[in-house]
Amino acid sequence: MNLGKAYNSSELESLLDARCSIKTDLELDTISTLSHPVSGSLGFITKMGDYDTSKFRALIVEESCSNDRFDKTILFKTRNVMRSVSLLLKDVSKNQAYTSSEKYPHVTFGENVKIGENCYIYPGVFINHNTEIGDNVIIHPNAVIGSDGFGLYLDQKKWHKIPHIGKVVIEDNVEIGSCTTVDRGMIDNTLLKNNCKIDNLVHIAHNVTIGRNTAIAACTGVAGSSIVGDNCTVGGGVGINGHISICDNVHIHGMSMITKSIKSEGEYASAMAADTVRNWRRNQVLFRNLYKKNR
Repeated sequence: MNLGKAYNSSELESLLDARCSIKTDLELDTISTLSHPVSGSLGFITKMGDYDTSKFRALIVEESCSNDRFDKTILFKTRNVMRSVSLLLKDVSKNQAYTSSEKYPHVTFGENVKIGENCYIYPGVFINHNTEIGDNVIIHPNAVIGSDGFGLYLDQKKWHKIPHIGKVVIEDNVEIGSCTTVDRGMIDNTLLKNNCKIDNLVHIAHNVTIGRNTAIAACTGVAGSSIVGDNCTVGGGVGINGHISICDNVHIHGMSMITKSIKSEGEYASAMAADTVRNWRRNQVLFRNLYKKNR
């Protein structure tokens, strides 16, 4: 993601509240993530592991990180990586303004919004900065496209907000229902692919990808950084955990709870159908006894 300007090493040290590992005239205008690295960009690592960091020009790391661990990569060392990233993103996103449009009355737009041909955007919709919308897209009243995701970091026993500068990218022939929210990514993009259909009151969190020809019914929540494949259907009231993948051609029944990745196509369900209280209590006893027998 472009930072909007080039930051030199001194500016970054001050802004990130960090110490640079070497004296350098480095300038950086792009930040990217480990999952989508951009050559010559600034990256960050919150938890040490065996990562390929060869594309990064510089990294934000914890103070305890050894200089020898990352060959030829400039390090900005800080006491809290996500705090430093948050400070940078806050600086990038400041001073952005909102406008309205004669073509789309009572719709609020951020800066640098791109809208394709033959789109219908109804009153009350909010579209945040840098959102890209393809052709033949319908967005129903009071939908929110591109608000910040639920990104927080913990510092000194308090939660702090992480500003988001990623985009929402909506491809062609997508429909989004009333009061649905689609959060923009922190750095990477949130993506709704061609011909996907999203019902009312759905929440799609930051960095999520929804595949082509996938339909999602009302009151479903898709947590951050998850991927839903092509040609899927998701029933009403489904909860999809964060950081998981659902393959193509999966059909999930309503009120199901998806806690781990689905790698094989087919139908899936986890909800328990309503029954009398008497029968439900009996079933609860059976479940507890199953657990005891298998201990």
